[in-house]
Amino acid sequence: MEDGQFIGSFAAYGYKKSLHDKHKLEIDRDAAMVVRQIFALCAEGIGSTEIAKALTSQNIPTPTLHKQNNGLNFKNPSAEKYGTWSGNTIKKILRNKIYIGELAQGKEHKLSYKSSKILKIPESEWIVIKNNHEPIIDEQLFILASEKMTARRKLKTPSASPKKIYPLFGKIKCSDCGIAMQIGGKTQDSEVKYLRCGLASKTNGK
Repeated sequence: MEDGQFIGSFAAYGYKKSLHDKHKLEIDRDAAMVVRQIFALCAEGIGSTEIAKALTSQNIPTPTLHKQNNGLNFKNPSAEKYGTWSGNTIKKILRNKIYIGELAQGKEHKLSYKSSKILKIPESEWIVIKNNHEPIIDEQLFILASEKMTARRKLKTPSASPKKIYPLFGKIKCSDCGIAMQIGGKTQDSEVKYLRCGLASKTNGK
């Protein structure tokens, strides 16, 4: 890791392992185009949720599906279902300095070979190598996108009262896809509550 060799099982979205040296990262052209689009949209002030909806509407494969479509045996328990991008995935991409050529490793440590428990390592102890591989975006765009995300967080005001959690929250599933049903946004303050498929709410009913 200190020599800048990539030791992960799978490269980050936007990159792929070199066929000549599995410890070297190369740009994955198709995925890199999407990464550039994500940063460009964020720099324009568009939020992560809106970016996720835009990618989903364009039928762009999620990072998990992209890896699987390229023959990699990649599985992610928390991956987006049905090819739907999530705001959290967008945020992870926007915060990852790997896209400006910086490789950070040693972020986690397995407790022992007998245990599946993973310990998080403090960022101050990560092994970071700058200018390690070809960047997908320049540092200026990365900084601008980060500033836009910070500005959007500051604009969000906390609600005056804590959000009410209903007894059946997460328990009622859509009969077609199995995704948890959600309360319709326009009727949350009324006495009559309507439920909508959680997947439909993310994909505008598609």
